Amino acid sequence: MLPLNWVKLISRLCLASIVTALGAQVVFSWSFRQKPPEQAGDLHQLWSAAIDPTLRQTVQGSEQAQTVGATLMLPLHAAFHLRDAQWERSFADHFSRLVANPSALPSVVLSRLYYFYLASQFMVLAQESRQQDLISPGLPELLFSEVQSVWVTKPAWQWGREPFPGGARERVLWKLNNRQVEKSYYRVILDEDLYVLAIAADLKAYRGTAAQQKRWNPLLDDVLSIARRVFSQEVVSQPGGGWLFQPGAWTDHPEYQYAGNKEIRPGMKPAPVPSISGDSSHSLRFPLWLTSLMRAYPPNSEGYRLFEGLRNGSEKQFFNKVLVRPANNFPCYRMNNFMDGSNGLYRWNYESLGSGNGYGPYELSGTLLLGWWAFLDTDRIRGVYRDLAATFPWPKECVAVYLGPAPPKGHPASAFEPGSPSMRLWHLLVRLASQI
Repeated sequence: MLPLNWVKLISRLCLASIVTALGAQVVFSWSFRQKPPEQAGDLHQLWSAAIDPTLRQTVQGSEQAQTVGATLMLPLHAAFHLRDAQWERSFADHFSRLVANPSALPSVVLSRLYYFYLASQFMVLAQESRQQDLISPGLPELLFSEVQSVWVTKPAWQWGREPFPGGARERVLWKLNNRQVEKSYYRVILDEDLYVLAIAADLKAYRGTAAQQKRWNPLLDDVLSIARRVFSQEVVSQPGGGWLFQPGAWTDHPEYQYAGNKEIRPGMKPAPVPSISGDSSHSLRFPLWLTSLMRAYPPNSEGYRLFEGLRNGSEKQFFNKVLVRPANNFPCYRMNNFMDGSNGLYRWNYESLGSGNGYGPYELSGTLLLGWWAFLDTDRIRGVYRDLAATFPWPKECVAVYLGPAPPKGHPASAFEPGSPSMRLWHLLVRLASQI
């Protein structure tokens, strides 16, 4: 798994948007504290400042590909859910430029998959809304080619050994077939693997032409068959109807070595947790991945019910163990750091964060504001995002938690302002998440 500092990525995306907006002499005045939430900035103004400049760009670098894939997924769904023709067309134009120049994309597999999943979701949403004309003719083939390359052609890296020559397919099967490994995390089903499963599922749901189905389906059906095995074998049910994915697999990984420490204190020692689950930050992709897999099957079929049930269980796990509601001692929503409800340290002494630094309790909560948990698609998650939208701007102590670990000199004061790049984007995302 590649390191991912969400706040850093979001800030870079927003700063690029602000520079572009100011260059076009677009200036907004933000005084949210004097306005009721429903009047606090028009959605289209927020979109123009935070989303449009990015959609007009051609994605090139690895970090940009990950940023766009992470931050624009919720706006993509909102565009189609709210039936905003201008927003839909902006995404269509963006992906038409991808088709015209796919060589501009980075070579890093995970970065490409982050971005290609946004594209596959665009295709499914355009088709569902009966707007296939928005899809550039070369986009489906581009995505299938990527799935084919990653799944069976391109060697797949693996900790502790040479890459698997048979691609991600061979890597996933090796992990499913091997319980005894030198390090627990050697068995982890990677983000790369899960993204391939989801994109393949989107292609299956999209269907394509009769000729494409004939050529695609053998590979896509193979991916989906292994996906069903992954989620049948590697899911562990929990009390209350929830579940965890591969609990204990991350125990030996350097990012999790301090997970047993429940607070930051001098002289801490590593404290790995034998049954530790995945972190709540990266886990936010599961609801949408499961939705993709569910929709690859006919409604009420066995495959559909499997993934629908898993998505429902994911919602229960999130509310039972991860989400922490506002209380007298803290006025905002937070998340525990791990999906099992534990809240120890994550990525302590991690290279990108520096020695003596890392994610303390609740400090993965900022990823809640990306909106991906809305894909759980229940009234109570929409209620959470309505609350978040209605209480903006959030108190400083909440923003400090959302910003996560501070650099050596601390977060700049401007990062806490309602009109700062990160706050502007987060405000838009939670408002959109409350409506889809």
